[in-house]
Amino acid sequence: MNARVVFRIVAPIALALLPGLASAACVPVLGTVRLLPDAACHINTLGSQVPAYQNQCFSLALNLVGFPAATGYAGLTAEPLVGFTGPTATPAAVIDAATSLPRQSIQTARSVVYIGSGKQRTALYSNDVIVAQVKPAANGAMSTGAVTEQILISGSDGKGAYANVTGNLVVLGSSIGTPASVAGKLCLP
Repeated sequence: MNARVVFRIVAPIALALLPGLASAACVPVLGTVRLLPDAACHINTLGSQVPAYQNQCFSLALNLVGFPAATGYAGLTAEPLVGFTGPTATPAAVIDAATSLPRQSIQTARSVVYIGSGKQRTALYSNDVIVAQVKPAANGAMSTGAVTEQILISGSDGKGAYANVTGNLVVLGSSIGTPASVAGKLCLP
């Protein structure tokens, strides 16, 4: 058996067992996430857990090596953002001082991710910030360049195997309609 095959088999098992062997262990995680438009906007069923959505809702599939597959919902939000020019709300743009055109857009979102099943199922809540490069064209049209999303796990429903998980994830690229790479850490008590 070559080293790549051993790593593919042993690494997920080690990552899955590590939290059970250590107290408050933070483990690095890798995987993928994919968002699909959710016309029914299921994220709204969370009520007071989330702020008002901008009718841009998604279902999500999250796969982290060594953890059960997770599903859930996400929605773009309009949240306060304070900068040098005073308060505003997301979505917002960072303006290039030389051209007076947007160079980055900033959006916020909230998500709920269901990981595990049955009595072991946990709902994890997150606060998300999406930063995208904006590329203006000569004809005035705007296109999106590089995209990253920073996800902070902000709480859970207090149930299941992952009830007290904390941590953060970074999505590298746009995950709408196509899988994007995810990296970060999960801390299990």
